[in-house]
Amino acid sequence: MSASQQLEQEIIDECTIIHKQWNEMTRVWTLPVIHALGLSQPARFNELKRRIEGISATSLSERLTELEKQKIIQRKVIPESPPRVEYSLTPKGEDLHNLLGKFADWSKRWAKS
Repeated sequence: MSASQQLEQEIIDECTIIHKQWNEMTRVWTLPVIHALGLSQPARFNELKRRIEGISATSLSERLTELEKQKIIQRKVIPESPPRVEYSLTPKGEDLHNLLGKFADWSKRWAKS
């Protein structure tokens, strides 16, 4: 493989990784869930539902399950009577929330233009 072919393959590989993750993160409700959880954690299910205007319980449950599979959030069961569940960001999720903070700043800055 020539140097230019090698470079082209590296670009394709990088695009594949980035585009796959971008598509996963931009699924409906994913970013609002991460943002809402990052504002104050840990949070319980109904707290998150109140913070995210318009999200259904089903959609929130699906997003939380998917984000847990991706190791962006963690779910902790508190053994009380009745048991309660709290959600918080993992270090991976914290890193993503920090990136979203820049996007939030941009959104607020340009919201009225």
